Amino acid sequence: MVLQWANNGDLREYLKINFSKLEWTDKLRMSREILDGLEFLHKNDIIHRDLHSKNILVHDGKLLIADFGLSKDETSKPSSASFHGVCAYIDPQCFVNETYKCSKKSDIYSFGVILWEISSGRPPFQSLNPYCIIINIYKGKREIPIEGTPSLYIQLYKKCWNYDPNQRPKLEEISRKLMDLHKLSQEYLKSIRK
Repeated sequence: MVLQWANNGDLREYLKINFSKLEWTDKLRMSREILDGLEFLHKNDIIHRDLHSKNILVHDGKLLIADFGLSKDETSKPSSASFHGVCAYIDPQCFVNETYKCSKKSDIYSFGVILWEISSGRPPFQSLNPYCIIINIYKGKREIPIEGTPSLYIQLYKKCWNYDPNQRPKLEEISRKLMDLHKLSQEYLKSIRK
């Protein structure tokens, strides 16, 4: 597989450099672009299994999902739940159930964590070591919402990172919610420009 060079690095670095300049319209667009990539993967029955901000490249401000080293065809033989990847983004089921098979819902969990990161401009649990992160996630702890984040956005990422995979939304629901948020942000911008 050949990928183009990403002139803005990865999402984590991009947020570190540009976060103070980003408006909510930018954050919603970024969220939508990641979702578009995830929809493409899932429509082709591919589970990424290692979705986090360093695996999302930014080229001319556009976000692209990368690093498919742990990706699997959803129909492939299950592997053990031994986890690989960046702890804060890993489906908590992988920490508690040795036989848990990562699914599309695992990617939804990771996407929820990325939504929080886009709202905060920083990686989740950045001051904790990986072991402490696992313990926190296992105990159901998540990062707290950032002041100024739209409540619908908070509700969305909290639903995505739900401990129970069956309670996580489908991509279609996430898409609708992001569309609603985009419309609300556009209406708000129009109202303050009058």
